[in-house]
Amino acid sequence: MILRILTVIFLAQVALVTALYWPQESAPVSRTSLLTTIAPESVDRIQLSNNDGANLVLVRGAQGWALDLGLPVDTNKVDALLDVLLAKNPGFPIADSDTAAKRFEVSEASFQRKITLSSADEQATAYLGSTPALRKIHARGEGENAVFVLPFSSFDAPVDIDSWLDTRLLSRQALSMFSLYGVDFVLSDGRWSRSGDQNSDEGKITAVAQVLANLQISGLVDSADDDAASAGEALRVSLGSGEQRNQLSVLHNPDSDRYYLQSERFGEIFSTSAFDAERLIEAASALLESGS
Repeated sequence: MILRILTVIFLAQVALVTALYWPQESAPVSRTSLLTTIAPESVDRIQLSNNDGANLVLVRGAQGWALDLGLPVDTNKVDALLDVLLAKNPGFPIADSDTAAKRFEVSEASFQRKITLSSADEQATAYLGSTPALRKIHARGEGENAVFVLPFSSFDAPVDIDSWLDTRLLSRQALSMFSLYGVDFVLSDGRWSRSGDQNSDEGKITAVAQVLANLQISGLVDSADDDAASAGEALRVSLGSGEQRNQLSVLHNPDSDRYYLQSERFGEIFSTSAFDAERLIEAASALLESGS
């Protein structure tokens, strides 16, 4: 009986010593954001790439965010990206090792997205990897081992131009003047009319202006695109006045029945929907036929 009691006491002492002196790993630490070395308001350049070598650069200028080739991008998409990397609490890390970084595809050699944020004085890089669940993605900051799960997706950080473009970059909501083949239409005191003719059909003029205000593109056309190169001009509109005046042409390829918008303002050709193109053509034709 005494031997059994002594054995129990001995085992209890061993358990106590083990608990006190067994090497402890440091507890995972939460933080305010995934990247903490750069201020959100100072970021003026974003470089995105994937593991296949695709690369895309966004820059912030006086007019807001744009592709490095000068085309405006969807600022809501940029804000969402910066928010998840610089403002959202990522919670506690789920892993903290080189092995885990490779397993979750957030290592320097294997990743789904590499995103580098830059300012005049700072730079920070994040790696986005595999997806554990819908709208969730593994992420790691460069120079750290900790792997987090963010409420994001690699589809929210695309590396193709069309996914970033502002689809309304050709819309003219503040338009006060446009011309159709030498005929000027002006907005004065809140009313549209043909220049010098107060008896013109305001409804038909307004219809054209409304289509121009809501015009959307679907993508940037490559200069080597044979379909766009074969498209002919279906309509030409002059927008604005003075030094701000520029041409917008609707192009149509009857063989493919595809429509394009050629912008003098940006010096590019964009694809657009048949719905938008045909609405503009029909409204402009109705205006010209009315003689307004």
